[in-house]
Amino acid sequence: MGKQNPSFFNRIPLPVLVGGWLSLVIIGAILVFVLLVNGADSGAPTTTPVAQQAPTSAPAQAPASAPTQPAAPPDQPATQPAQPEQPAPTPTLPALQEPGMGFGIQADYISSPDVDFTQQAARLRMGWIKQQMRWGVFSPAPGQFDWTGFDRAIDQAVARGRKVMLSIVTAPQWSHPALQPSQDDPDAMHAPPDDLNLYAEFVAEVVKRYPGKVHAIEVWNEQNIDAEWRAVPQAVSPERYVEMLKLTSQAVKAIDPNVMIISGALAPTGFFQGGCSAAGCDDGPYLRRMVELGALDAVDCVGVHANGYNVPPDKTHTEGFNDPTATFRGPFDNPIPSWYFRSTLELYRDIVQNQKPLCVTEFGWATTEGFGVTVPGYEFANDNTLQEQADWIVQAFQLMEEWGYIKLAFLFNLNYAQMSPEHAADRTAGWSIMDVDGQGRPAMEALRLYMKGRAERLGLE
Repeated sequence: MGKQNPSFFNRIPLPVLVGGWLSLVIIGAILVFVLLVNGADSGAPTTTPVAQQAPTSAPAQAPASAPTQPAAPPDQPATQPAQPEQPAPTPTLPALQEPGMGFGIQADYISSPDVDFTQQAARLRMGWIKQQMRWGVFSPAPGQFDWTGFDRAIDQAVARGRKVMLSIVTAPQWSHPALQPSQDDPDAMHAPPDDLNLYAEFVAEVVKRYPGKVHAIEVWNEQNIDAEWRAVPQAVSPERYVEMLKLTSQAVKAIDPNVMIISGALAPTGFFQGGCSAAGCDDGPYLRRMVELGALDAVDCVGVHANGYNVPPDKTHTEGFNDPTATFRGPFDNPIPSWYFRSTLELYRDIVQNQKPLCVTEFGWATTEGFGVTVPGYEFANDNTLQEQADWIVQAFQLMEEWGYIKLAFLFNLNYAQMSPEHAADRTAGWSIMDVDGQGRPAMEALRLYMKGRAERLGLE
């Protein structure tokens, strides 16, 4: 057998072989290092984080795809930088996170420019605020508008994450020239316009003025009595009201279909003996006529006023309830649904037959305790104590949420005792949960504690 040839590596000198091997190791190490560094840099740069590349201010309005959303999160005003020096207080329970029934409160949010009453609503965890808007005040002449006060109040509400419901009432004098307020007829200011299209056009202007900031419109107020619907020659007329309701709904929905349309809540009354006259209608027959005329096709919710007089919220007019200590005897000597919070809501539910939910745009219990005055026509308030007012308001909210056919409920009211010129002597003062000096009455603290407990129970804290 012959001698084998030496291998390739056997012919290379040892020093050269070792040096080449070391060079390969070093080059490989360098490549690995470069790959690792490049891989780390491509994931999340630490010098220019994404958060710093975002705009520093929120948009002034919500995007068109969600026109009813607040313009900014509740912990920052819509027109402020992302971290303002003095941000609006963060609402504990923003309106947009409310489950089930909406909770709201009516107040005068505009008469005192130095006080932000939306802050009180937020502290009470009220997801909604209600403000009455008098058309005659804001449109002194055709085509002219004065939005003084409302711009500020609505921006404050949106900054705190509250939803806004406006109850729009009282046509300007130029819209019904033949019917002018006078000393003999002060209620003429509550007349509807001669041309019902004018009301619809004004409401449309409001929605355009506050895009995405007004979430519900109540079309008029207590139009079943002539004190709120003064008109000649038609006088009180469900036919004319439903015509105005349909015109308004069409005008609003054409601009923003997400704005909730609520029919004007009727005045609960049995004064007309179950029927109607030129001066008014009992609320039951008036609502039935509205339904016959197709009102439900024009609304998202049926408005209700359910004030409890001097009767607890769980009582009905059919159960023979009697309070022998009461000096105001109407609910006990003449038990009809109008006197009873629960019976009023059940009457409306039965008429509407669950085709649409109910929106209680006004409820509450008045008390004169601590005021030392009696308001003529409101003597029932003398029978209620401050503690009863507190207990019954909380119980009413509980019951409405349990019943399940109430979409929204607005307590009447936060601050009318403080804001009205007559203070305690004003007919609306007794319902207030703030005193004439701006301090909370017992109902205010009771409501705050109830809403706090509700938020904790539902995991909203």
